[in-house]
Amino acid sequence: MKTPERNQLFTASDNQYVLSAEKEAQLKALLIQVAASAPYKVLQSTEQIVNEVIFESDVDGVQYYVVRSTPKFQEKINLSPREQAIAKLVAQGFPNKSIGIHLDISHWTVATHLRRIFVKLGVTSRTAMIARVLEENLLHE
Repeated sequence: MKTPERNQLFTASDNQYVLSAEKEAQLKALLIQVAASAPYKVLQSTEQIVNEVIFESDVDGVQYYVVRSTPKFQEKINLSPREQAIAKLVAQGFPNKSIGIHLDISHWTVATHLRRIFVKLGVTSRTAMIARVLEENLLHE
């Protein structure tokens, strides 16, 4: 009788190890999804840092939060007059070729300016650029 109990103990501990590995894999998959998601609630915001809730769950009456802490941008963003002109035209919905014609530069030069604007603002799309430019009030009249 000791042998079946012993086997059961090994089986139970083996199952625990398998469950732990499964839980770890699930947790890793969850963290990948959570890292890519947008925050839905700012938990705390100071001059130096912003804490955003990116996942919230209730398990057995206990609240769990995954919080992303990101530093706030400290330096002032300065766009050159040409970059401001291009940003304004992008905000008005013009494509690169039309912007180039309007400013008397090639559409390749427009694309180069846009890449530089994206880097300065820390964005990856025209829409995000427009939102950030408006948020930072960078389009001076």
